[in-house]
Amino acid sequence: MPKLIKFSAETERDLLPAWKDYVHTYRKENFSTNVPVNTKIDLAQKASLIDKMAGAEIMKFAKVDSSIVADEQYVSNPNYRWAFFAVVNTLVDAVLPEIVREDYYKICNVTTIGRGNTATFDLKSADLFEVSVSGNSRRHVNAQKQFTGTKTLAPVNHSVTTQVDLYRVMSKEESLAEYAMKVILSIENEIALDIAYAMQESFNTKTTNFKETGFSEDSFQELALRVSTVNRSKCVALGTEIGLAPILPSDDYLKMGLGEDYVKLGYLPVFKGTPLIALSQSIDYSTADYEFGVSNDYLYLVSPASQKLVQIVFDDQGLSVPDEIYSNGNLTQNATMHKGWNVAIITNAKHGVIKLK
Repeated sequence: MPKLIKFSAETERDLLPAWKDYVHTYRKENFSTNVPVNTKIDLAQKASLIDKMAGAEIMKFAKVDSSIVADEQYVSNPNYRWAFFAVVNTLVDAVLPEIVREDYYKICNVTTIGRGNTATFDLKSADLFEVSVSGNSRRHVNAQKQFTGTKTLAPVNHSVTTQVDLYRVMSKEESLAEYAMKVILSIENEIALDIAYAMQESFNTKTTNFKETGFSEDSFQELALRVSTVNRSKCVALGTEIGLAPILPSDDYLKMGLGEDYVKLGYLPVFKGTPLIALSQSIDYSTADYEFGVSNDYLYLVSPASQKLVQIVFDDQGLSVPDEIYSNGNLTQNATMHKGWNVAIITNAKHGVIKLK
């Protein structure tokens, strides 16, 4: 559990499971998740439950007594402002790595470390020893050693500044659960862009035998076979739905039998014996007109069972910095959430990249 604040044993038992159930229910209804959820109450009821339990926890940490003064009066209490964002921050920290791990398990490992620390990864060589023909009188041939390399990855601070109308939250007009969920979605979207950028940039570092420019059946099959053989593990092809859509046989006769699967998914599930898996698309919200954040022009051939391609490292706790209550001249509250993570390709497995255009 993050150390920004420490929940009581009762809260650990009640609030956190209810919060995780709300998050996974939201994802099940709007995206997808394999995590089982409570189906006895709907999403709105779960949000109300979170608001009530989290609100009680905020009052506890703020050390205020709502039996003396109405809840709405506490919006100007500095302890309340600190406690509000500290609780939200802790709720975000409690589920964010878990969500990222589920969504990107095919290509990413997720590690959580203490704030200010650095993750270390040992990389053992995946190459086999070279076997040489030698004369009967030779004692040795070229000596070969099983080298182990080390890579480090330190989280980098990221910040998001949001504005909350505390009066509306206190008067139950705005939901704390919905606000925290939007923070999580925003951070995960940025992580998706980081993953996409790291994978795309790997094209420039690949050797000739592990990258192709332009798609052809033969080059695809050869690259897939090379990746599978080097890693001694079956490979899959990853790309966006738009990127996978053109992966079709060149023979028109063979295309005739592809209708049902292609129409249902928008791409073939398997091509030349290699499974095709669609990466989730994201929007780059820093652009003026909602540009795609994941390039549709690249395919990645990876062996997930050998070693994951991408490492993601999280700080175990974030930090929230709220402004003074009257900084905006009204009862809206600005707060900046600082969260540390980093994304990099760190693996001893080989992967291939096809630049479609």
